[in-house]
Amino acid sequence: MTAEFLLDPMNPAPLYTQLYRDLRQRILDGEIPEGDAIPSETVLRDRHGITRSTVRHAVSLLVSEGLVQQFRGKGTIVTYTPINHSIWNFGGFTDFSKARNEKPVTTVLSQSVVDAATGPQLRLVRARGVATENGTKFLNIDTSLLRLDRYPGLEKFDFEGQSLYQILREHYEVVPVRSELMLSVAVPSELTRNVFGELPGASGFICASGEVFTNEDALVEHTSVIYSPDLEMRVGTSWNGTSANHPNS
Repeated sequence: MTAEFLLDPMNPAPLYTQLYRDLRQRILDGEIPEGDAIPSETVLRDRHGITRSTVRHAVSLLVSEGLVQQFRGKGTIVTYTPINHSIWNFGGFTDFSKARNEKPVTTVLSQSVVDAATGPQLRLVRARGVATENGTKFLNIDTSLLRLDRYPGLEKFDFEGQSLYQILREHYEVVPVRSELMLSVAVPSELTRNVFGELPGASGFICASGEVFTNEDALVEHTSVIYSPDLEMRVGTSWNGTSANHPNS
């Protein structure tokens, strides 16, 4: 890690975004190779004169992209290797695609302000995919509900030209880091046929619905994502190590 890079408090991008971008670029450039640790939280805090929370926000973005993993006693290790599309990467699709050197494509299918018990919400439906030699390969249909009292003016942004989560990070200082989802089956519909095309024999699509939260457990959005059959699914399970809670006990 070179010492020339300095965070700029006059930059409109939040400090954690600037730090994240610098670390991310150093990883992608190979300056911090796979298997090496990035500088510790304490080192980054002292080097840049920032808070631990700022450092954690930046590192959480790297974790969400699959660029690093945090290991107790070892630090935050670079684990950037080519990986398959994963169901757990739905929230940061644009960042995830760029990390894989793919060009993300977003088409807004509908956008409206709806009334809810908590106040007006932005309802955003997007088709998400990647550019290929033959056009666009759409991989999911993403429906988001976001409270406008938390994100005033959000409905005015261009969601085809900008990533939703990039907008939340850079304009509202909100960093989505985890989700709580329920899996179900979505039946074929006019919407899925328009986005994924005709798929003879497809009786349903995997759908993940639930909430997305920040590292401080603040609600970011309600979401529902329908996945194309072209997307490989990986589902993880964790337990506390006791036999009573082991999935195979």
